[in-house]
Amino acid sequence: MRSKKIENQFNKEIFDLTLSFQREFPVIYNNLTETPLFLNYEHNDISDSEFEGYCNFLKAQLQVLKKIEI
Repeated sequence: MRSKKIENQFNKEIFDLTLSFQREFPVIYNNLTETPLFLNYEHNDISDSEFEGYCNFLKAQLQVLKKIEI
């Protein structure tokens, strides 16, 4: 069973990360195919580990982009 508290935490973190992309790297942001707006409770097939994996992916990508300053 998915924890709504954990899901809410990941949604907030993913939202904050995508907002950073939008502000700092608008061209990259336009290419993101998923945003927190589309990740909601209706998608019961999305597990906590998938939310965590997507969040970690965004963090890693943001760190790389900041290092190379696109």
